[in-house]
Amino acid sequence: MSRSKKSRKPGGAPTAKPKLSKQELATVEKRIRKTTGKVAGNRQKEAVQNQADNKQQAGNKDPRLGNKTPIVLGKVAKQDKSTGVKAKQNSEKSSAIASVRFVENTLVGLSAEQEIDAIEQDELLQNILAKQEDDIALTEQEVDYYNEKMERHQILSAELGFDEDDDSSDSAESTGSDSEDELWDKLDRPDFSDFEEKE
Repeated sequence: MSRSKKSRKPGGAPTAKPKLSKQELATVEKRIRKTTGKVAGNRQKEAVQNQADNKQQAGNKDPRLGNKTPIVLGKVAKQDKSTGVKAKQNSEKSSAIASVRFVENTLVGLSAEQEIDAIEQDELLQNILAKQEDDIALTEQEVDYYNEKMERHQILSAELGFDEDDDSSDSAESTGSDSEDELWDKLDRPDFSDFEEKE
């Protein structure tokens, strides 16, 4: 590209600004001032105010008093919000009445074996055991019912001589009656008479 030189024509010269009087100069600002932002030194003022507020709050608090929010220590059974409020109101009104417990009349007058069978076939107990296996939280009534039935089952099994420890040891003794040496001898001397063809 060819270079073009500037021309020195009289029309291209800068023109002077019109001169203003002193009064007009005083009214017109010489620079554009910022309209946003904080005042100079504001950062230090805020820091001092925050420290003063913190000291007042710390002075009002007793450091020995800890956090007052309750801490859940175990699994809590989920309750409906609407029924929970009603239950609290009812419990306050009827605090003199004892709580209702599960009672099974069918177990009265049964023999020990029949009672154990009834406990093992109990649907409510089966539901509670299923909830326990699925790690679902149990209510207090369910826990009490479970404990009561399991205690009764242990008492009855002890009366009848059903001990889980005895059963497991008996089965171990029956399978382990052969000594280790006898088992090795059987492996060394195999008996093929079972596999021979019979004519």
